Amino acid sequence: MSWSGVSFRRPSQTSPHARLHRHRHERSMRMLHDTSDSIISIAAALGCCSRATFAAFQDADRQEPSDWRRRRR
Repeated sequence: MSWSGVSFRRPSQTSPHARLHRHRHERSMRMLHDTSDSIISIAAALGCCSRATFAAFQDADRQEPSDWRRRRR
């Protein structure tokens, strides 16, 4: 692990990758709930190149993005 990864992990107890993943997951949930944008548009806004990649952010909820959206509205 690089020195920068170690120094980042100490104060936050998470790796930079884990923190970025959590941030994208939280942002995706807000966008799914608050907007009527298509799932593909939300995925692109989050830097995902496909719907399948975007679905990986929803793993914590064990739901497809469209199912998550339907249940929350």
